[in-house]
Amino acid sequence: MISKTKPNKKLLITILLIIIPLTTANCQLTTDGNILSFQNRLRFGNYLYKDQDYLRAADEFKEYLRSENNDTVVFRLANSYFQIGRYTEAAGNFKGLFFNSQLSEEARLMFYESIFFQNDYKLFRVLAEERNFDSSLYGKDIERLKYISYFLDNTDLPSENIVLKSFPDSVQSRLINFYQQKKFPQHKSPTTAAILSTLIPGAGKIYTGEIGDGITSLIATALTTYLAITNFNADHQFRGWLFSGLAAFFYAGNIYGSAASAQIYNARIQFNFDKEVKLFFEQRNYFLPKVDY
Repeated sequence: MISKTKPNKKLLITILLIIIPLTTANCQLTTDGNILSFQNRLRFGNYLYKDQDYLRAADEFKEYLRSENNDTVVFRLANSYFQIGRYTEAAGNFKGLFFNSQLSEEARLMFYESIFFQNDYKLFRVLAEERNFDSSLYGKDIERLKYISYFLDNTDLPSENIVLKSFPDSVQSRLINFYQQKKFPQHKSPTTAAILSTLIPGAGKIYTGEIGDGITSLIATALTTYLAITNFNADHQFRGWLFSGLAAFFYAGNIYGSAASAQIYNARIQFNFDKEVKLFFEQRNYFLPKVDY
C-alpha cells in the first residue's frame, strides 16, 4: 500500500516569507537602482510633505540636500520646521533663500512669520523696522503683522490711526474696540480696594465685583467686634480678648484679601483680553497670505 505524505505547511510558509521580500527588493533595485538614493529620498520626502508628516519630511529633505542644493527643497525643509513649531530652525533656512533665489520674496515673508511665532514680539518689531530683510511683494503683510504684535504684549500702542490703516474696513470696528481695551484697561486699583476695606470692611471686595465675599467680610468683622465689646462690658475678659483677636484677624484679612482680589480681577481681565485678541487674529490667519510650495 502506497503511503501518502502530507506537505509540511510550516515549511512552505517559511519559504514564501523568505522568497517574497527578496523578490520585492529585487524589483525595487531593478526599477530604481537604489531605494536609498537621494532622488528616492526626495520623492519620499515630497510624499510625506503632501501628507503633512512634516517631521519625517524634514529628515528626508535634509538627506537630499546633502547631494544637491535646490531652493524648493530648502523652502519645504524650512516650512516643515515652521509647521512643527521649530521656528528658529525655520527662520535660519528661510534666511538662506533671501538672495539669488526665485523664492526670495516668499522666504522673507516666512522668515518674519517664524520670528513672530517665537512670541519674541520686540525682536520681531526691531527686525521689521530695520527693514534689512524687507519684502517688496509682502511688505504690507509684514507691517500688518508688526501692528498685530502690539496687541499681544505689554508694549504701548502707537496711535490709533497708524494701527488701523493697515487693516481692511470690515474689521475696523472690532480693532477699535480692542485698541480701547488695551489702551484704557478696566483695571481695579489694589490700593483703592485696600483703602475701601480699611474704611468699611468688605467694601474693597464689593469694588472688585466679589459682592458675596464683601458682605461676608462685613458681617464677620462686625459680628466679632460686637461680641468682643459686649463681653468686655459684661466683664468676660477671656471671651472679650478672644473675639477681639478674631475681629482683628477678619479685619486685617479683609484688607489683604481686597487688595489680592483687585490683582486677581486685573489678571482675569488681561487673560480674557489676550485670549479674545489671539482668537480673533488666529481665525483670520493673522491676515497673512497663504504661501504653499
